[in-house]
Order: sequence, then structure tokens, then C-alpha cells
Amino acid sequence: MDDEFELIQRRKSEWSEEFGVAKSPKVTTDLEIDVDAVHAPADLEGFDYLRDLGFPGAYPFTRGIYPEMSRHQPWRYALFTGFDSPEKTNERWKFLYKAGQRSFNIVYDLPTHMGLDSDDPMAEDETGRLGIPIDTVRDWEALWADLPMDMHFNSNIETGAAIIMAIHIATAERRGLSPDKLRGSISNDPLCTAVSKGTTIFPIKHGVRLATDLIEYGVRNMPKFYPVNLKGVNLSEGGSSMAQEIGFVFSNALCLLDESLRRGLDVDEVASKFSFFCSNSHHLFEETAKYRAARRLWAKLMKEEYGATKPASMMFRFTAMANPLYLYPEEPELNLVRGALAVLAGALGGAQGMPNPGYDEAYAIPTEKSQRLALGTMQIIAEESNITKTVDPLGGSYYMEVLTNKMEEKIREKMEAVNRLGGAIKAIERGFMQQDILDYFCKIQDQIASGQRVVVRKNKYRVEDDIPVEERIALHSTDKDEVSRHIRSLRKVKAERDNGRVAECLRKLRAAAVTDENLMPGLIDAAKANASVGEMAGALKEAWGAYKETLVI
Repeated sequence: MDDEFELIQRRKSEWSEEFGVAKSPKVTTDLEIDVDAVHAPADLEGFDYLRDLGFPGAYPFTRGIYPEMSRHQPWRYALFTGFDSPEKTNERWKFLYKAGQRSFNIVYDLPTHMGLDSDDPMAEDETGRLGIPIDTVRDWEALWADLPMDMHFNSNIETGAAIIMAIHIATAERRGLSPDKLRGSISNDPLCTAVSKGTTIFPIKHGVRLATDLIEYGVRNMPKFYPVNLKGVNLSEGGSSMAQEIGFVFSNALCLLDESLRRGLDVDEVASKFSFFCSNSHHLFEETAKYRAARRLWAKLMKEEYGATKPASMMFRFTAMANPLYLYPEEPELNLVRGALAVLAGALGGAQGMPNPGYDEAYAIPTEKSQRLALGTMQIIAEESNITKTVDPLGGSYYMEVLTNKMEEKIREKMEAVNRLGGAIKAIERGFMQQDILDYFCKIQDQIASGQRVVVRKNKYRVEDDIPVEERIALHSTDKDEVSRHIRSLRKVKAERDNGRVAECLRKLRAAAVTDENLMPGLIDAAKANASVGEMAGALKEAWGAYKETLVI
């Protein structure tokens, strides 16, 4: 075999000289991985099929976490939804349900993310504007009206995840569903949020404590639910590279895993309940390699460093979406093409679910038309393109395997940089992750501004016209009457509930927050009493204080 490799490498060098390829300008990926004009077996010297690839559903899971992946059932279609009010969002859910979607991704408005009630003066003009406002159990009941609560959903909220989960459990119990019947996942990732989203409520160490409370509660009481969905998507939407996205989200995941293990939980109990939410650019091969490398690396970490024994603990489960950062307002319909390429990357990379954004979603709440097209794009790729007939169809490609190996190296480099600083919390508090991502983002923006990186219609192949953005994209306008009705409804709930019971629940919650007691039971009791998101978050802030962001330049 060594002789064959040497022969191939020699012939490749001769070919490169003969045809002038050796004198061509250097080509690299965004991570500065050198890309040859053609890759050959010699580029994979030392590569072992069974060790490095194996088979789908078996360690190291490079080719997929399930034996047949999407051959017989496509990934979950799960578009993001949330706007104006729970009632309006419920109408959109029913529209998507009829169009074939059986899983929902909930988007919250800024006040809900920040632990503020809709009637809080600080929430003025933000309620219902960029997502759904949720204040009490009554809102959750309206959101799920006439829909089954035991179907899969993903709740995209991070530092307020335990509060929203308490509301979800309280509402389900009113319908006769116990926590063990509930399915889905919730973001519950205060670390990625502190790096690149700006909606962190509590100081990081307390946010990690609350996240771990929910993980512990979920492991013990919710066998069908994933109580942490780590948000690589927050990092990539903030401008991270592929290696930063996976390297930093893995560092954050290990922080939460370590905290769970300190509580006496077993690695196989906890790691099997971890899931991830990442995003794709339309760089098809690099993104596919990213997910293959992530699967292999996560499996190695769990087995070799944490001693996991169950295959479920070694599986990198992930949802993937087209990164809105790479959707542009210039001729926005072209974002359908970018989105389709990103969906294809997610499919070839082995995603379990995809919430493909509408072509207008980077700039506005998507319309029914744009969401119907986004959903249809996924359905065509999944059910018309035939790409799901075999698992990991790019596996074995010399280029793909070289990319996967190099991607794993780059991801490890980012994780090692975090470890040298003492772990995820210290790296975030020092601003390391934030600065590293900002530096990369600025480099990409400079490349776009100079024309080095092509963005069709933005810096190349421009078609000059005088049509303003608001005419190219049907921008969603918040229904102010609907928001006002929602706020009146909240005030009515607060006036009619047993406020003595609410006050007692909040007092107990504050008292428990300064102990090591798991806070989930107290939050669930408060939710059942119709305590609001703002009141529960406020009680915890009284005990812990509020988050102060580390500024970077």
C-alpha cells in the first residue's frame, strides 16, 4: 500500500507540473485549509476506514448516527414561527401543520428572552415584534390550542429556558399530560447566548446552575425530551467560522456536562440527552465536512475522555438551518437558492431536523408565502431529489475525507484554546470567544467589501434599480391592536389569579435560589399559580443579580 501511495503521489506531482497546475494561485477554504485542484488516495495516508469512518449508526458515527438515516423517513421539517401574539402564532402553526409540518420551532420576542413581561415599560414597542410574547400559562394554552402537545417542538430560548419549560409542563398537566409524555427540546444554553446573542439574563455561573437544574430535572423526569439544545447557531449568526461554531459549542457543552456530573449524574444519563442546533452557509462541501467531523469528534470525546458506554451518549444529534447572515436583501428571491444549498449541506451532513428560513427571514417576520416556499424547498430536496437513497453519499470522496480530517483538527484547536484559559466560563468572562468571532467576522466583511468574496447582486453582477428594500421584501408589520389585546389579557390574568399564592411561590423561589436546591419544582409551582415570566425571572434576579456583558472591540 505504501508503494501504491508513493506512486500515486509521484504521478500527481508529475501531472501538476505537466499541466501547469503547480503554478496556479493557491486555493483555500474559509478556515485556510489548502484545497488541491484534485485530491487522491495519497492525501489520506494513514487513513483507516473502520477506525475513521466505520458504518452509519456505529462508532465513531462519522457517516451518521442512525443506520439508515433519512432513507425511509425525512428529517423533521420545523420552520421557525412566532409573532404578534400566541393566538396569531397558533394560526400560522395550523397553516404549517396542514402543509405537512409536524414539528415546530418557537421564536420568542425580545422581552420574553430578557425575562420581561409584555406590560413592562421596558418592553414597550418590542412586544410581539420579533417573535411571540409569552407571559403566563394562559399564553401557552392559546399557542397550543387545538394542537397535540405531545408532538415534537423546539423552544428557542436560552437563559429563560427553565421558566418556559415550567410553563410548558404546567400547561401539559392541565391537559392531562405528565412530563414523561412530552417530546422535543429546548435551547437552555446560557453560554452560547453570552458569547453572541445579547439576551443573557443572569450572571453566567447562575445561568449555568439554572440550565443544569433543567438538565437534571429532564434526565430524571422526561425520557422523551432533550433538556439542552446547544446553540452553535447563535455563534454562527454572530459571525463565527465553522471551526469556532463547533469548537466553542462543544466547549460549552462540556461545561454543562461537567456540572451535571458534579451533581452525581452519570455520563450516559446526561450525554444521551444532549442535542445541538447549528447553522449552514451555502458552502456545500465544507459544511458537510463540518458535521461529519463534529460527529466523529463528539463520539471520541464521550467515549475516550468521559468513559461513556452507551451509543446514544456518543451521538452528535443536531438541527441545522441556513444561516440568515448569508441571506441578502439584494434580489431576495435568490435567497431561495442559497437556502436550498444550505438545506442540501444539512442533508448531506446528516441533520435530524431543519427549520429552513424564508427568503425574507433575515429582515422580517416571514410571510405565509415565504414559509410555504421554504418548507416546499426542504420537501423537494428530501422527497424528490433522491439524495436520501443512500447514507452519506459523499463518504469516501478523497476531497470530503481530507476536508473532514482538517475540519476536525481546526475544531480541536479552538477547544484547546478554550481549555488553556480554564474552560468555557472563564473564556467567555474574559471575552475570548467574543473577540475571536468578531475578528473572523470582520475579516469576512472586509473580503465582501473588497470584492474578494463574491456575493451575487451585492458586490458582483449588480443590477442597478431604484426599488427600495421595503418593496423588494414584504416586511411584516406588528399588529399593534393584537399586541394591545395581548397586554390587556395579561393584566386580566394578574388581576384575577390568587396573588397571595403567587407571592408565596415567588418567595420560595427566591429562597431556593441561594441554596443548592433544584429550582424546577418551584418554577413549575409558580407557573401553575399563573406567575409570569417577568415575575419568576425577577425573583431569581433578586437572588443572583443581572448579567453584565464583557465588552470587546
